[in-house]
Amino acid sequence: MTTIDKYHLSLAGEYAVCSELCKRGFDVSITLGNAKATDIIVFFPDNSCRRIEVKTSQNGRFVTNFFQKYYDKTLNNHPDYWVLVYIDEDGQFHYYVLTHEELGEIQMKRNGMSTWGKHVGCDNVLVRDVAHCENQWGKIK
Repeated sequence: MTTIDKYHLSLAGEYAVCSELCKRGFDVSITLGNAKATDIIVFFPDNSCRRIEVKTSQNGRFVTNFFQKYYDKTLNNHPDYWVLVYIDEDGQFHYYVLTHEELGEIQMKRNGMSTWGKHVGCDNVLVRDVAHCENQWGKIK
């Protein structure tokens, strides 16, 4: 498969996640703009909603910038869920569904951190770090 430019890769991931959520009966909306902290909003019958951040990769590495943005565990400025989308060399989509806390723990381990806090650099996780979360759509509730 040919390499997709960053802009279209991000959009492909966001629309693919929306499609998967719609297939599962969720009402969803993609947020517009590039200065946002939430890619998708999921609406529930009780008028509550959840925020989802989508990261898409063709090389198996997802740049999260997790502890550059979400270093303080007590603040509620974070997405509720993360869906990491890997588009493999055959063009197949793979979805890794994580809660915010799950991704934080995985990112801490990858960074060699023992507690949440600011981290210098560019946080990222690999497909192998999140493989156990593939297709775990049931987490979103």
